[in-house]
Amino acid sequence: MSRLLLISFTLTACIISGIEAEPIKVPVSTRYITTAITTIGQGVEKTFIAALCQQFSGETINATLLLNNNPSWDVPSGVVYYYIVDDPAKTQKDALCNNTDKAGVPGPYCIIQKWSSTKDMYLKARAGDVSGISFSIDIDIQKNAKKGIVKDHKTYAAPGFTNSSTSRLHLKVDTEYLTEIVTVETSQRLAYKKEALLEITFCPNPFTTLDYKINSIIYGTDGISSYAQYICEKLPCQVDNPDVVGSNGKQVPNNIVTLTTQSGQYSHIYVLVVCWSGQYYPTPSPGNFFGEFQYSGTLMRESP
Repeated sequence: MSRLLLISFTLTACIISGIEAEPIKVPVSTRYITTAITTIGQGVEKTFIAALCQQFSGETINATLLLNNNPSWDVPSGVVYYYIVDDPAKTQKDALCNNTDKAGVPGPYCIIQKWSSTKDMYLKARAGDVSGISFSIDIDIQKNAKKGIVKDHKTYAAPGFTNSSTSRLHLKVDTEYLTEIVTVETSQRLAYKKEALLEITFCPNPFTTLDYKINSIIYGTDGISSYAQYICEKLPCQVDNPDVVGSNGKQVPNNIVTLTTQSGQYSHIYVLVVCWSGQYYPTPSPGNFFGEFQYSGTLMRESP
């Protein structure tokens, strides 16, 4: 009888403290963005590159170009025409999507319902006939995109954006690699002392070279929780494991770990998140403390 009571007590204690054998696996979302405002002159062309490392085949690509001084996309105020391909030599006729409708009117969005390539992504942009157009770019890769978010997915030629002009794009125009950011799509709820595991692949590119850093940030979204994090290159990823390559055991609401490399290391990592406080919820019985967190991981060039 005493042995049965001891086993029962041990199991109850594990449930209350939130200890479990396996961490909760949390899916991540990848975005490619410009980190500064881009300003180009009248008729100027520019290519933006997202290095994908053969990832994301079958996923939905949702590109947004924000006109900083023309949010309504009024053409006389200055707009940008753009399309997306998977090869720098490809032109408008090969576009997987562009930002114009059937009438050739441009807008902010360019959506590919299913990315079928293993190559990198090239967003080819051209300013309209207005000088000094400022904009930023956000490409969101969605694993479970909602259906019906776009009424028409066909490609139409944009005014003044001819094949003859875009065929020169990969040879003469300015190019810029977009910055890769990894997040979780929504705030994640995690019980006190429980663990969550994120699996992340970063893709170095010719701009970052192999000399780069990765900023890994766990931050509470409820104003009351705190976290520790541990980063590994292989599983199992556990606290005090010799395979941990970076960690911050401080139990803080905004937990940051920075990894640096000069050899292209840390392109595939696992991030272990441990919750250390949160809001108390009496149900389900026997009750527990839960925190809510978000994640942001960024690959950045280390040297100027």
